[in-house]
Amino acid sequence: MKNRFRQSMNGLHTWTGFAFAWLLYFIFVTGTLGYFEDEIDRWMQPEMSPVNQPINYAQTLQSAQQQLEINAADSPSWYLMYPTQRAPFVNISWLQPADPKNNVKRDWQVKNMNIATGETLDARETSGGMTLYRMHYNLHYIPKLWGYILTCLAAMLMLIGLITGIIIHKKIFVELFTFRANKGLRSWLDIHNVLSVLPLPFHLMITYSGLLLLMVVSMSTVIEVNFGEGRENNNRFYKEAFADKSIQKHTDIEPQNLSMLRVLQDAQQKYPEQKISYIGYLKRHSDNPHFEVWFDQFEGIEMASSLTYQIKDGQVVVDISDGKMGFAAGIYDFLEHLHEGLFADIYLRWLYFLSGLMGAAMIASGTIIWIKKRLKNAEKKQKLQQLLFFERLNIAMIIGLPISVACYFLSNRLLPLSMPDRAEWEVHCMFLALLFSLLFCTFRAQKYCWRDMLWIASASYLLLPVINYLYTDHHITASIINEDWIMFGFDLTALITGVVFACTAALNGKKKAIASHAEPNHDETYPLQKY
Repeated sequence: MKNRFRQSMNGLHTWTGFAFAWLLYFIFVTGTLGYFEDEIDRWMQPEMSPVNQPINYAQTLQSAQQQLEINAADSPSWYLMYPTQRAPFVNISWLQPADPKNNVKRDWQVKNMNIATGETLDARETSGGMTLYRMHYNLHYIPKLWGYILTCLAAMLMLIGLITGIIIHKKIFVELFTFRANKGLRSWLDIHNVLSVLPLPFHLMITYSGLLLLMVVSMSTVIEVNFGEGRENNNRFYKEAFADKSIQKHTDIEPQNLSMLRVLQDAQQKYPEQKISYIGYLKRHSDNPHFEVWFDQFEGIEMASSLTYQIKDGQVVVDISDGKMGFAAGIYDFLEHLHEGLFADIYLRWLYFLSGLMGAAMIASGTIIWIKKRLKNAEKKQKLQQLLFFERLNIAMIIGLPISVACYFLSNRLLPLSMPDRAEWEVHCMFLALLFSLLFCTFRAQKYCWRDMLWIASASYLLLPVINYLYTDHHITASIINEDWIMFGFDLTALITGVVFACTAALNGKKKAIASHAEPNHDETYPLQKY
């Protein structure tokens, strides 16, 4: 009975894994890159001036206020971003009011500031790392709601695939240490098992938490039944479900002395061990302005993540954020931090990143196994041609997506700085590269697709540090001298990635040559390897 049940799960595992495999692969690759979205932003805006030494918070605030007065005197909201470990910059931002007469939209403006001179710097327009991160759940180019629905459905199937995979592998931990090289399909199965079992806790966590984070889509009917339809009722649900719990305290600040500088001093006095990341001045032109202080780390300050100062009943009070109001919202918040790795230091973030890459490789190896099995058993000529076409598409997706990501970064350096809609064109270049990969694999000889695509991927990543050197003042040596470790890390990662693709391409070419020599009478019309 147990064996029969295990065997019945085999088909379910195969088809749930393959049905949305390419979409899941896209989600894993772009979501994994999102773990370094701040570092990607740094590379994609090389004009920004990094801060490599401790700063005077009050002096920096005064310089920032002078620039905000010059650039955004009429803005209702100001923000100053202090340098953090992952984003070592001083930025000012403000809400630009709409001006229909001059065709100006209501939008946030951001400028980088050089703390040595107190002057602002214009960084290039870019989509940055946040766009890559958002792609893994909104999928880009399609309506957001449909993106959420498709991502939610893919996550459901992924969770089923993981659970059925655990069931059908009764010797799952033994298989973790099993790898049979040069055994064709059996080798691919061993690779798939290792990539599935080694980061299995991560796969389960990231899939389950991702599914719950999209519950407002997957359970939208439940929300509508309890709160009603329409935007107003949806807003009421969010306020009730995700309301922040806060502690209100009186301060020693006199109402007439309430300012950004005074708020900064009070926050530093209350939490001297805590590093401030943001300070904001909201509702500037109203009778009751608000001041916000956000911290870089949440530990050690009664779980407070932010402070909000305002005048109430003639006194200045501070609201100390202390988590979520409801227990369910607290769990949701916890899973969000766990899913996005918001608490992770550099070492744990790299572990997240590598686990995400193994998840993408697990999906890719699963699609290869699916196609190889059917190619091995294909008998009819028509079915064989269909499977060969599927294999072409599979190669284009597996290797084409990393190539398109490299082109996304290359476009950041190669597109003219004054180009209209430059940020959008970076994304267009990414998907145009993916389209090129599909066309290339469609028309290239079948037996050369893997090798050529791997060499293209290698060249794309090896070019990144070269193009960075030619089009900016940054290169690996300069990054070391200037202690710009984020820029250095990006270039080094690109080089390592290019070398890995090159080694894989060389290995693939060597195996093809051996197979061709061993099978001189191979039918070139339907080139099939023996699996």
